[in-house]
Order: sequence, then structure tokens, then C-alpha cells
Amino acid sequence: MKKLMSKITAIIIALFCIVLSGCVFKPVSEGNLTLLSSQFGYKVEGPLGFTGMITKESVNMEEWTVSGKFVFPNQLCFYLGKTVSIAESYPEQIEIRFYVVSSLLGQVLAPRNKEVPVQFKVKASNDARFRIFFY
Repeated sequence: MKKLMSKITAIIIALFCIVLSGCVFKPVSEGNLTLLSSQFGYKVEGPLGFTGMITKESVNMEEWTVSGKFVFPNQLCFYLGKTVSIAESYPEQIEIRFYVVSSLLGQVLAPRNKEVPVQFKVKASNDARFRIFFY
């Protein structure tokens, strides 16, 4: 009985590690920002199929609109939320962090793409400097 319990415990720990692989022990990635030619703002690309934009409708507006979407490779990936840090220097240094959970196990069990939209506003000057991180 004791031998069976130790095997079951080992199997549970192994499954737990497989499920968490790729989400807890993954490195932080910085998104790529490219200046837009057709609109005031930036194009953003990141891991897990993230594409988006940081734009202003006009230079007179006070808020930037951050919009985009994740195209997760499977149904076991989740968008947990974001944090925005604004340094009060001029120009403002804005750091946006997206928190996601992905699982390698999902590629085997539920490999269908999953789209998750993201949209929010950030109040900052026209000269603000953005950095995007994916955790």
C-alpha cells in the first residue's frame, strides 16, 4: 500500500509539473514596438500570437488606446490581466505588463486556437515612451 501511494504521488507531481511547464518557469519577454506610418502610435508584437496597437485618435487627445489580441495555440492558455506603471518624469516612461498562463499539455489535449481581445486606455503625453512585457 505504501509503495502504491508513493507511485501515485510521483505521478501526480509529474502531471502537475507538465501542466505548469511553460507558465511558471517561462522567461519574461519584451514586446516589439514599431512606429506606425499611417496613424499616430505604435504597432506591438509579442509572444503567444499577440498583435496590437498603441494609438491616439489625434495629438490633442489626452489618452492612448492600447488594443490587441492574443491568439493562444490551445484552449488551456489564459489571459490573467495587466498592470500599467507610469513614471512621472517627462516624457513619461510607461511599462505595460501582460500576465498569461500557457500550458504545453494544452497543445496535446486542446490544440485549437483561442483568441482573447485586450483593450484599455492610458493617460500620457504625446512623447510618452512605452515598453511592453509578457509574463
